[in-house]
Amino acid sequence: MELGDLYSFVTSRLKFLQWDQGRQNGADHTVILYRRFKERDVITGIASGLAYLHANNVIHGDLKASNVLLDGELNPKICDFGLTKVMHTEYAITSAGLKGLGTLGWMSPELLTEGKSAVKTTASDIYAFGITISEILSTQPPFSHLRSLLYIALAIAAGERPRPEPMSREGQQFQDLWSLAASCWAPDPPSRPTADKIVATITRGDWSERLGTGQATPNVATVGAFRSP
Repeated sequence: MELGDLYSFVTSRLKFLQWDQGRQNGADHTVILYRRFKERDVITGIASGLAYLHANNVIHGDLKASNVLLDGELNPKICDFGLTKVMHTEYAITSAGLKGLGTLGWMSPELLTEGKSAVKTTASDIYAFGITISEILSTQPPFSHLRSLLYIALAIAAGERPRPEPMSREGQQFQDLWSLAASCWAPDPPSRPTADKIVATITRGDWSERLGTGQATPNVATVGAFRSP
């Protein structure tokens, strides 16, 4: 996609904003895009794409900001289906030859604790979506303060989740989005909201001015190959 992956974009944007210090005279296309970027809209777009996948019986299995691409209009597209599952009514089939359960920092606690017997679900996708929200808001990968995979695994198993500190960002929108992320990483999988409910929550009232649902092109890249029969 034209602007690359979401994680690279938000980290580059942060560096620009720290340098920009409110300058209003930049006319460069990238500068304009950095200023136009709205976290809420991108999060809504990702949720819409995830809802499309789940409605078509597809589990992504490795959702994170680096697996979301931005087009030239800042529309997010979910990509990298290397760990995707196709769901069937009575059983689930892992895509040919794939063994992974996702990336550790984004992996739900039930996948971590169940090990080889773990089964990826829509709820584990929602957990990863919540972690992805924290990436977008903090411009940091989850558990970046921990220096080893073992410590990250132990932290997840102990119930540790990303925290807004030391970002110290204020404002109702930030609080709403962070609360949404926290609901997605609830320890009990059935307690996590569905992707459809997330889209509805974000777009209710004045929370969002535009909605990416019902569009001809879903916020998913190359999803057709993974539909269930």
